[in-house]
Amino acid sequence: MMYSMKKGKTIFDQRYQKLISELAKERIRLSISQGELAAQVGLNQSDISKIEKYEKRLDVLELSMLLKALRIEENARLQQIVKEFTGVPE
Repeated sequence: MMYSMKKGKTIFDQRYQKLISELAKERIRLSISQGELAAQVGLNQSDISKIEKYEKRLDVLELSMLLKALRIEENARLQQIVKEFTGVPE
């Protein structure tokens, strides 16, 4: 499926917001606090809070670090979330 990018802030794109929502749910499911996650990826707790409230955009390097901290290599649910977001076929 091809997506077109409209002018405007990508932080308001529903695909982006769904990804962030799913990452937050996964953080909570794994019982990782915002502070713990922030420490693992080199951000402040307030940065994680802002990302989860769609006030700060997550860049690609931060996404990579968050995925590692959320144990994507052993986390089939998280792998599926990322596949759906990126459109990578199974």
